[in-house]
Amino acid sequence: MVKLFVIVGTVVLSGAITRAEGSTPPAQQQDSSSVGIAPGQTAKLNVVYPTVPEPVLQPLCTVTLGIADDQGNVLKNQEFQISGGKTVSLSLDADTDLTSSQGHAQIRGLTQTPATSSGGGYCSLIPSLDIVDNATGKTTVHLETRVTFPPPTAIRVRYECYRICRPSKRAKIIA
Repeated sequence: MVKLFVIVGTVVLSGAITRAEGSTPPAQQQDSSSVGIAPGQTAKLNVVYPTVPEPVLQPLCTVTLGIADDQGNVLKNQEFQISGGKTVSLSLDADTDLTSSQGHAQIRGLTQTPATSSGGGYCSLIPSLDIVDNATGKTTVHLETRVTFPPPTAIRVRYECYRICRPSKRAKIIA
C-alpha cells in the first residue's frame, strides 16, 4: 500500500517584512556600491525608465535620486517625475558641491521609488552611477545598482512526496 505524505514548507530567500493590512507599502530602494570622487570629477546618477510594448500603459513614475557619502550623509538629492522611455540624472561636481575640507570622498548612488499600488508594485527603473572626468568628459567609472529594500519576501512551496519524502522522481513541487 502506498501512503501519501504532504509536507508544507516555507523557503525563505531573505528576511521578510511584516506590515499591517491596508498600510502603504515601503518605497523600493536601489543602491550602487561605493566609489571615490576627487576634485576634477563629477558623479552622475542616471535612471532609465524603459518602455514596454504596446498596448501596455506605463504609469508616470516618481523617483528620488540621491548621492550619499560613506557615512550615509546625503550630499545631494532631487525628486523627478519620469515617463516611459525617458532618462533623468543627478550630478555632484566634486569641485563645487563638496567642501574644500572633503576634497576626495567615498560616495554611492541611491534611488527610491514609491509603490505604484497598494499591492507594492514598483516602476521598473535602471539606475547607474558614473564618475566623469570634468576636463575630458570621459566616463572613468560606471557602476550598476541593485535593489536593497524591500528584501525579497518568503516563498511558500508545497511538496507532495510519495512514500518517503526525499529527492526522487516521485517527488514533485507545487507552487
